[in-house]
Amino acid sequence: MARSLRRDDRGVSTLWSFIGVVVLVAAILGVYYGYVVPKFAPPPLRAQSGDRVQVDYIGTFAENGLVFDTSLQAIAKDNASYPKAFMFAWHGEYSPLPVTIGSGGVVPGFDIGIQGLAIGDSKRIVVPPALGYGPADPAKIFVKPLFETVPVRLTMDTSSFVATYQTAAVSGTNVTDPFWGWPATVSVAGTIVTVTNSPIPGQLVRPHGAWDAQVVSIDDAANAGEGAILVHHLLTPAMVDRVGQKNAGGTVVFVVTSVDTDAGTYTLNYNTPTKGRTLVFQVTMLSISRLY
Repeated sequence: MARSLRRDDRGVSTLWSFIGVVVLVAAILGVYYGYVVPKFAPPPLRAQSGDRVQVDYIGTFAENGLVFDTSLQAIAKDNASYPKAFMFAWHGEYSPLPVTIGSGGVVPGFDIGIQGLAIGDSKRIVVPPALGYGPADPAKIFVKPLFETVPVRLTMDTSSFVATYQTAAVSGTNVTDPFWGWPATVSVAGTIVTVTNSPIPGQLVRPHGAWDAQVVSIDDAANAGEGAILVHHLLTPAMVDRVGQKNAGGTVVFVVTSVDTDAGTYTLNYNTPTKGRTLVFQVTMLSISRLY
């Protein structure tokens, strides 16, 4: 005989009960893993003295924001968004900076500043000179006039002439001033050499090979016949920390660290460019290895 088809209310009830239990368990697990576990998860590892870490950084001067160093190639290439200081040097390779905190491998302000950071944390670290590269030596800082007077005629002995012009002193010969780049003529009387500078008013010259200057005027009879050439150094405040001189090995010799157009002066700083400066480092912690 065929079995009659009847609704199994007990089975339906059991199914809905099972579904209800599943939903309840899922809700409990969601709350547990969404709120309870994160709340009581162990704190992230934070850098401390003795740790070996790796960081990316951008180093700038606090006064003007010019970049003097970075571990990031993208920043090194981007001069529009990250203008560079004169001391900036291109690296052969860009990679994160390894630091063993407390070992003295970096300046104290940087070392202190990265402590407490967890992986992925970023921080702006301001480093005053006392916690950076130390004070500048005032004996290596020279304030110069923007309008400079240069003698038309220079007198020296033959050895000084050879040291300056790198050639023998011969009357009637022409030489080039090694600093200004303008022509000059030579006159010799015994061991005394007279060099007569012969620039042209309006002529542009390159002192130190670093910036433009212009010959304003020439007074041949000034200063009891010595003569006077007035030269205007065409420096502006926008050029501070952007111009200077490097030696053949690429080491900075000096940097122009101030231009005061009101006072009519500029400053040549022969200190290491980071000495006496407040520095700003934007750092990101990439890895932390605890050695104990």
